[in-house]
Amino acid sequence: MRSPVVDQDMIQEIISRLPASDVGKSRLLNKETNERSYESWFLNLNLHRTNSISGYFAQYYGEGYKYKNRFIHERRGFENNKVSIDFLPPGNVKIEACDASNGIMLCALETGPSAPEFIVCKPTTKQYQIIPDPIMQNLAVSFGLAVIQSNPFRYKILRLSPMKYVRRLNNRNHRTFACEVFDSGSFSWKRIKNLRIPRNDGLGITKPVEAAGLFHWLSWGDKVIRFCLETESWSFFQTPKFGVSPKLVRYEGKLGVVRSSFRDSGERFYRLWVLERSCEKLWVEVKDVKNMGIGDNVLWTPCNDVVTFSACDRLFSYDTNTEKVDIFHVKKVNYVCFPFCSDYEKVDLNNQNVKQEEEVPNAI
Repeated sequence: MRSPVVDQDMIQEIISRLPASDVGKSRLLNKETNERSYESWFLNLNLHRTNSISGYFAQYYGEGYKYKNRFIHERRGFENNKVSIDFLPPGNVKIEACDASNGIMLCALETGPSAPEFIVCKPTTKQYQIIPDPIMQNLAVSFGLAVIQSNPFRYKILRLSPMKYVRRLNNRNHRTFACEVFDSGSFSWKRIKNLRIPRNDGLGITKPVEAAGLFHWLSWGDKVIRFCLETESWSFFQTPKFGVSPKLVRYEGKLGVVRSSFRDSGERFYRLWVLERSCEKLWVEVKDVKNMGIGDNVLWTPCNDVVTFSACDRLFSYDTNTEKVDIFHVKKVNYVCFPFCSDYEKVDLNNQNVKQEEEVPNAI
């Protein structure tokens, strides 16, 4: 008996009406469904049909050394709907981490000389939750946040902070970082095994790239430093030995890396690889991306046929199929961008500390 023919057009039509969490599950059906669900036409259709947004939260220093934040939509024809984090309690609010696919953010709220409070929020629904203080009170160098379960809603946060020199001979050859994990299920922090990096290498102070339940950083020596949220363990592996200036991205839900090089003609270009099987650490070459020649830097890959670039004075997207450039924001100041995609469905943060805008009379 023949297997039934799968009508991919019908599948795409159905899942284009599903929220992001259900689209993620549908991608497990087969390879073709997964690839087509990351194409720009499908993502645009899904955004329209599910009342979702996709773009970037930009953060920069404003007057009085206070952080300023604003949302920038990456697609024309979509309304921003006044998405912001102005509903959070008054104070100096700094975005520390963001789940790029679920619209959940971690912010630090400074209200005085004491240590900041940490808040997890969903900007589109104006919900927030104050979480306990971390165990370590030293300065953190990086945070990672990922939603690991949608029903019931659950997320984890990873916090890295440098440790002072410990008088042991075997530590003189390593850089050591204290690691703490917050689990919303237990609503508490816990210390886990320290991250140790050879002293001739180091950790780039950047936001990690989350893919398939794993956080990834790039070391000074162009190695990937990876943390598994499920096993709470660390691993290390090398990026492809090609070109220069590697940049970690997420591509079709997997970890990708972009490195720049030059052709024989002198033309500069970017080459993208994807980690096809994370357990084997196998990099697969995917495509070459043209350089725009205006000081551009790869920021993100919102879909499999579009690359977002950040230049000194603008944000723009590049369609790898049509080679069309679309400038969607002109920059007046330098800032850090957090990729952000979200629907407008409320989540159950499942704690008595949950607050919403109408319950907070002192909100900005």
